[in-house]
Amino acid sequence: MIEVIKSKLWRLLQEKDVSLAMLLDSGGRILWHRGRSVSGKTIESGEGFPKSAIREAISRRDALHEDDVVVTSYGDDLPQSARVLYVKSLVILPIDETFLLYVDSGSKCSFSPADREVFKVLGELLRDTLETIKRDEMEPGGITGPSEAMNRVRELVVRYSLEEDPVLLVGETGVGKSHLAGLLHRYSGRTGRLVVANVPSIPENLFESEMFGHARGAYTGASERTHGLVQEAEGGTLFLDEVSEVPTSFQSKLLAFVETRRYRVLGETQERHADVRIVAASNQDLAAEVKEKRFRSDLFYRLNVLPIAIPPLRQRPEDIRALVRHHLDLLRGKTVTDAFWTVMLRHGWPGNVRELIHVLKRAGISLPGPAIGGEIAELLGADDAAPAGAARDAVERSDAELRAGGCFWDTAWRSFLDREINREELRGLLGRWYAESGGSLRRLSQALNIAEGEYPRFVSALHKYDVHPARR
Repeated sequence: MIEVIKSKLWRLLQEKDVSLAMLLDSGGRILWHRGRSVSGKTIESGEGFPKSAIREAISRRDALHEDDVVVTSYGDDLPQSARVLYVKSLVILPIDETFLLYVDSGSKCSFSPADREVFKVLGELLRDTLETIKRDEMEPGGITGPSEAMNRVRELVVRYSLEEDPVLLVGETGVGKSHLAGLLHRYSGRTGRLVVANVPSIPENLFESEMFGHARGAYTGASERTHGLVQEAEGGTLFLDEVSEVPTSFQSKLLAFVETRRYRVLGETQERHADVRIVAASNQDLAAEVKEKRFRSDLFYRLNVLPIAIPPLRQRPEDIRALVRHHLDLLRGKTVTDAFWTVMLRHGWPGNVRELIHVLKRAGISLPGPAIGGEIAELLGADDAAPAGAARDAVERSDAELRAGGCFWDTAWRSFLDREINREELRGLLGRWYAESGGSLRRLSQALNIAEGEYPRFVSALHKYDVHPARR
């Protein structure tokens, strides 16, 4: 995996006379580097390396070996000793048509033939890994669809898995943002876990504790030490799902963490460092949220370093056939006719890929006969639901938990976010409680065991996710 190769390069920096190692793309972007200090994100804007040699290697698309190279840098952020550097030996190796590996010895000593062979082997290993990832992406479980838009998404996932900056996934509900976050983590090869922070489900007053953890006695009721999501993601990836819902009161602390990877456990005075990759996702237009003063502009720009926009399914109908074929097992052996395809290709898919998968599940369960045709239309138009029986069980379970004293956020809302129940079912559940509360949202929130301070968040969620019980 890619992280393993990076680790081997880092060990070479420590074991051999290597001063700088970098991974570059053919556009001159610096994807990763270790060793001496360099500046900039691209070859043209950066300093601290021989630009002309790298330009030549990119142009020739061939291996480049040079000795006795003088590097003159002009970056004000570089120390004086790095502004004129004598590089005794450098190696630049093309990985494939897109990526290059750069290694130099600095002013120490020249690379031996054995050193060069080691770099060549590492380059070949990285190339083979990237080829494996590209093949995997075309298989079920990867990124399905032949459209140009999804080809672009595939390219970005491979490229961004090489990097360490934050990735921002943007797209409508159901397009597969969580799936892409999982692929980015898997392809990076990071040794830790993928930890999901389901932002809308975290109460504002507990947000910092959930993220960073708390020490015993940090606040009233903190009877024992608790690890936060950041610590759980150590060595891995922290996925901030629906990041637009991060409370404004916490956004500055999140910004500081994203920039420095340093944080402080509640109740402790010493800062900690976290080795985590940040991936965030939103179904909202974060730029518009910034204009409305609901999201910090500096946090948006820090998260938006490596953006991936996933288009809705209605804008790429050519992907529908591939998606259905990849999920044919959901039809439980049934075949499909031309009439089936006519209906599927005409549908607008407001719930995107998730809706398509749920429609196939319902078809496999409820439609009779060995073949499915135009009757698939009977299952379209419903919200992005789980299969009927499972959803009914989830609704009944949530209702029972609420009546037993459970909090709305931990019961019905979590089931909604986990897609166990759909929007219409949540709205129906709330409608029954709303009627019992005399049509008062304030009394409804109290009946649902929502803390007084959480009432504004509750009302905001009802409107934002279109589950207000009065709209049935």
